[in-house]
Amino acid sequence: MKILQMHADFIEYTPVKKEIRAAEEIEPRTVREEGIVVLFTAFEGGDDAGVVKQAVSELKEFLAKLGTKRVMVYPFAHLSQNLAPPAEALGLLLQMEKEALGAGLEVRRAPFGWTKALQIKVKGHPLAEMSRSYSSGAAPAQPQPMAKPRRELTEAEAMARLRRSDFVGLPDGDHRTIGERLDLFSFQEVSPGMVYLHAKGLVLRNLLVDFLRGELLRGGYQEVSTPTLANTALWQVSGHSAHYKDNMFLTALGDEELGLKPMNCPSHFLIYRSRKWSFRELPVRYAAFDPLYRNELSGVASGLFRVKSLSQDDAHIIATEEQAEGELAKMLEMMERVYGTFGLQYKVKISTRPDDSMGTDEEWARATDTLIRVVKSRGWAYEIKEKEGNFYSPKIDVDVKDSLGREWQCGTFQLDLQMPKRFKLSYTGSDGKEHLPVVLHRTILGSLERFMGVLLEHYRGSLPVWLSPVQARVIPLSDEHLGYARSVLESVVSSGVRADGDFASGTMGGKIRDAQLQKIPYMLVVGKKEEDSGTVAVRTRSGEQTFGVKVDDFVAKVKGEVSSHR
Repeated sequence: MKILQMHADFIEYTPVKKEIRAAEEIEPRTVREEGIVVLFTAFEGGDDAGVVKQAVSELKEFLAKLGTKRVMVYPFAHLSQNLAPPAEALGLLLQMEKEALGAGLEVRRAPFGWTKALQIKVKGHPLAEMSRSYSSGAAPAQPQPMAKPRRELTEAEAMARLRRSDFVGLPDGDHRTIGERLDLFSFQEVSPGMVYLHAKGLVLRNLLVDFLRGELLRGGYQEVSTPTLANTALWQVSGHSAHYKDNMFLTALGDEELGLKPMNCPSHFLIYRSRKWSFRELPVRYAAFDPLYRNELSGVASGLFRVKSLSQDDAHIIATEEQAEGELAKMLEMMERVYGTFGLQYKVKISTRPDDSMGTDEEWARATDTLIRVVKSRGWAYEIKEKEGNFYSPKIDVDVKDSLGREWQCGTFQLDLQMPKRFKLSYTGSDGKEHLPVVLHRTILGSLERFMGVLLEHYRGSLPVWLSPVQARVIPLSDEHLGYARSVLESVVSSGVRADGDFASGTMGGKIRDAQLQKIPYMLVVGKKEEDSGTVAVRTRSGEQTFGVKVDDFVAKVKGEVSSHR
């Protein structure tokens, strides 16, 4: 049995369709539960009553640590490739519900055998996401290196795996629906929980990175990149082996155990350690957009909101403790500019020391007080989230609010007094002696993939001009004007506008509707009148039209909107 435990602010799901014949008979309806521990559960071949009892027994102890008895059992076959037959799995699921009720827990259960549209918001404390593996008569299994396939697939089996994960029955405003309609990304069954960015989706991601690089340049950051694989000794020093190993992808190379990096900070500490530093050179500000890998609930169930392969707008500032407050203030100023560009409102939380943590009470109080002082100095209201900090530091968490009033946790700012000690970081002070720096961790957008999903829903697919993968489409009224249309397209593209042309056969009305469905901001319609005058007719995706526009004037308009991030 494989279980992913998630302590959620809320979970909401809607059964969409039966996936297997053995699916339970239910009346599909939207279910929402708040303040609950969700058990994403996959039953495997060989599981029995003993496995179920052991899982429930450990669950009860885990819930006691969190101070709750509310739990939802959620069948989730994507966690395993060795699934029990459906009838057996359903029987074990029902037994699990019965055992949990018998243990005095308040139990909810999602239906078995259905595809479900799912939303979940996970709390930010270290125990909020934990994976477990059980087998008959055995203790929870330790993470194992990634196994080789048990046998070579036949050609037919291999081809059958090459399927796209389709999104069925989702609302029009869901980012998965928007992404598919705009040809931004897809999910493929051969890479569960990892997104395939199509050409336009990669343009969008790169635009976000370019925008952030402008902020990094202004803020005095150095962009760095580090290897994806590292010996697990790195994670042992950082403490992630003890606190995060279940969520890592591990493999072996000879006698070495290696892990795909789930975060950048330990690697950045190694760069800092590669030379000596003086107090005159601090703070040192490292930034990275490297891919990270986390073995978490992901994939079709959550789309871009929770993926196993992700990139963050990650940064680590190594500074003297006296510089920490000023650096935090600069980070929060950057956050205000970035969120303001997207028209996102936000609220602030400060998460304090969890039970499972390292360091002294005095260190945690010092770091937490600094975070509170910086937030108060900006006049912001804030909420204290008791015991929801990371195992090594308190943090400021920022929830952004989209155009639909929904909240998404994006920004995180941490003042870390533990990692410098564990990695023996130092700088030479004015007294000529070695001193211990502090580390500030920060991300503003968080996962770029997740933030793309937030933006698609925030703008309902109608991205502003500066973020639109295609900013303009050239459409000739008829084949007679193809030559002029191609020359207009060449001129617009060579001037730096992202544009394409619809030169296929079809009606003008159909081409306009297609461009509007693609959420392209501008359509440049050209016919005889435009060709004779060397102009274009500009139509917006909302339907407004302007005739007789010079191509240079249109390009200047687009560039103005890009420079002002409109």
